[in-house]
Amino acid sequence: MKIMSKFNKYLWQSILLVFLLIFCSRAGYAESLYVFYPTTQRPRVINKKMTEVLPGIEITVFGRYRDFEKKIGTAPPDAILAKGPVVRQVAGYSIKLRGIRDGSADEPYMLLSVDEKVDPGNLAGEAVGVVGILGRKGMKKFVGSYFRPAPKLRRVLKIEDLLELLVFKMVKAVIIQDHYVSYFKKRSRLNFVVTPIPKMRTGIIALALKKEGDASLVVKAVKGMDNKVMLLLEIDKWE
Repeated sequence: MKIMSKFNKYLWQSILLVFLLIFCSRAGYAESLYVFYPTTQRPRVINKKMTEVLPGIEITVFGRYRDFEKKIGTAPPDAILAKGPVVRQVAGYSIKLRGIRDGSADEPYMLLSVDEKVDPGNLAGEAVGVVGILGRKGMKKFVGSYFRPAPKLRRVLKIEDLLELLVFKMVKAVIIQDHYVSYFKKRSRLNFVVTPIPKMRTGIIALALKKEGDASLVVKAVKGMDNKVMLLLEIDKWE
């Protein structure tokens, strides 16, 4: 009986120690959030603003898809903030919240050209500029699902880089969200021509959580974002 009593004592002490270790490690643990969302704002600006309004969250903002993809492979975060096509390409995450702009969670895409209208169905062999949100193979597949035949792609890192492609006539047109048409018109006096791309719509931005994980602090913080940060992310609210 004494042996059993000592055994039970040590067993409960071990269980208590395990719970204490879990609690202590969790208490010092900061939930992590990776952000990959190319906009007209610099990644470091978004990182700074989000860190200010999302205290206690370990935030990393990426400017290149390659860096984002590599980091997820080596150190998966608790949550990611990215465009719909990007989220769908990352295994092991499910969408929790969607960004809303003007009452919609989706946005249409346009072809922006100079001086002449471009036919979306007649771009075989033509070079078209696009922000590389999915890497080379991913972008080829993504764009190819909306164009038959698919054009040649000139990928850039930033929205403003697309303007350079048009100015120096390096492409026939560029693919942009309709939200950015006004941005280009403010930046240049070129005679822009806007052509809608049939059926090309994607989610504006989404918060996705690691499956079977716990990112309750991230969800609460994102829901509580102030208007200034949502403006940086080009949305009105989260749903």
